[in-house]
Amino acid sequence: MKYWIGGVIAGILLLVYFLTYTGENVFPDLNKRHAMIRLEDVGPGGEYNSLDGLGKLRAVMEYLEAEQIPFHVAVIPRWKSMLPDGSWIERGIDDPDPDSISRGLSGILLDAQQHGGILGMHGYSHQFGDAAMKGDNQNSGTGAEFKVSGFPVTKDPAYAAERIQKSLSAFEKAGIHPAFWESPHYKDTREQEKVFRSFMGILYQPDFYSLRSFKDLNVYETINSFGKRSLGSIYVPAPLGYVKDESSVEKILSKASKSNGLASFYFHPFLEFSYLKKVLDDDGKPVMKNGLPVYKYKGNGDRSYLHRLVKGLEEEKYHWMSLYDIIPFTPAHRVKLPDGTKGQQLLVGDVDGKGNADIIVRERDQILVVPGNYSMPRNRPQKSPEVWLKASFPSEEMLFLVDYNGDKKKDLLSYNNETGSLTVFIAGKGKFQSPQIIGKLPSGLESIQPYQSLNGFGLIARLDGRILNSVYSNAHLTTKSYDAHVSKDNKIFIGKFQNSLQDDILSLSLSGRQAHILQFEQGRLGEHRVEGLEVASDDQVEAADSNGDGRSDLITYNKKTGVWRVFENEGNGSFRSLDNDFGPWARGNGRIGIVADFDGNGKMDIGSFVEIWSSARYSTLISKKDTIGLKGRIHAPIYDCHSKCVSRNYFFGQSLSNYHQSRRL
Repeated sequence: MKYWIGGVIAGILLLVYFLTYTGENVFPDLNKRHAMIRLEDVGPGGEYNSLDGLGKLRAVMEYLEAEQIPFHVAVIPRWKSMLPDGSWIERGIDDPDPDSISRGLSGILLDAQQHGGILGMHGYSHQFGDAAMKGDNQNSGTGAEFKVSGFPVTKDPAYAAERIQKSLSAFEKAGIHPAFWESPHYKDTREQEKVFRSFMGILYQPDFYSLRSFKDLNVYETINSFGKRSLGSIYVPAPLGYVKDESSVEKILSKASKSNGLASFYFHPFLEFSYLKKVLDDDGKPVMKNGLPVYKYKGNGDRSYLHRLVKGLEEEKYHWMSLYDIIPFTPAHRVKLPDGTKGQQLLVGDVDGKGNADIIVRERDQILVVPGNYSMPRNRPQKSPEVWLKASFPSEEMLFLVDYNGDKKKDLLSYNNETGSLTVFIAGKGKFQSPQIIGKLPSGLESIQPYQSLNGFGLIARLDGRILNSVYSNAHLTTKSYDAHVSKDNKIFIGKFQNSLQDDILSLSLSGRQAHILQFEQGRLGEHRVEGLEVASDDQVEAADSNGDGRSDLITYNKKTGVWRVFENEGNGSFRSLDNDFGPWARGNGRIGIVADFDGNGKMDIGSFVEIWSSARYSTLISKKDTIGLKGRIHAPIYDCHSKCVSRNYFFGQSLSNYHQSRRL
């Protein structure tokens, strides 16, 4: 969602695998038997121009949901078509007073989104023209919207910007989150693709400038020149093509049986309509649900195109994946930080209570806050730093963010390493308030980690090989010491590692490549061995809930290789590495990986900060994707700006964050 080149943040939904020629993720889905499906040309018209058509569309989506198959929907927000008598039908999900068709479609899309469907923009109207044209190009679904022969305006970057902005606005009005862009018929100019990539991190279409699109993703980590600077982007192809008729089903399955790449294809839902029947009640009347008639498959539906494709691919041992599975993060936003900012001066958290993570910069005599605003589009301008506190902090003062008073805003906490004094500065409206001394801890604490307790906040730290747990609650500071086998080599993390109900400690030895969960049990620290972690000694490790299931996962970042990995917490001390890594992204010395919920969707995103010798500093942040119904994983990228700076992008993507998606409902 942002980016930092000096600090650049790319965060919100992007998580892009950067395909390089060094052997790292050149074909990230190679031999992994990953399958993807995209439902094509879904809009408020055509085959969906009736309540019955919408009821049938819903039945197709509900079949995929019941099979726990992640699916993607290429949505045409505005539908225009000319009738034989020359009159027009035009409606859209962005109509100020939508009719029953537009309302019905919006309801279906919102429901699909809540149950794991991933929606994207398929142009704005998927047509061009206000009069009859060759090939019925004036009609949505049939026509091209860009690069239309004989109409130079359709090749202009400015025209492309206008159309994607209208599409984004339509999605926003309907309450739908767009995860990707797809040009109608894959038809556009390269300059127009730069426009689309400036607004969106993922293009669900082949990159015709790369042979890799015959098999897998292609990623660009360069900065787009259109509009505001934005990070790289990912092209996701559909190498298996699409279903046209009976024979094409067998062609897709035959091609998949020989493929070792990404088995992605697209499908028009109306091809299933002849296999559906209306559901009637005991009186023979149609059963209605949310204003639409209910349909179901005839018999068991096993002869339908979609059933045969699903069964055939599963027989070939394919695993159904979402965009957020194959792209854990999405490149998002950049944030300019003050000149001279260094990594140790940064804190990240929501201090203004608006849900987005803000960036806090500690300067010699003041505390600055860069308010976060990481909604779409990703090229939106960010606010300038604001002075929240005028104060000087000596080098022995360590700063943290905690919610001291339970108002859902992070407050500034200071620990003096020489005196042990704890001081809090409560976050008010646009400022940190006057300091309050709230207690004293032992001096010389190491590896201090703040956390939120049930009735206040707490701090975990090390002192002389022991673990200290200090909890501030009801205006009292209580500290307990525990024996623990935690050497100086071990790094400690706070999180919900055993389950989603309480915080534990994870102790990780990078040299010995061993990890243990330390859990508070009846006045002592119980020790539980962790399985499934493979962490290199030069990896940076962060604990974060990357999929929104309430448990803390581990995200590793290797600045030398630029590879980010997510180890999903499956509970009871077991972690599982996601199929696809994210990267190489944000490679280079001086980089620092950062995790935070930049876009406020409940899933942690990733970001990268780098100190550059130039005067420009940015923060690149990556946000997790919005994996709303399916628990999931997700994504991130990197960028450099000319001679001034280099910045990179995050986890998601998205979110973006965000965010890989598993199929557990």
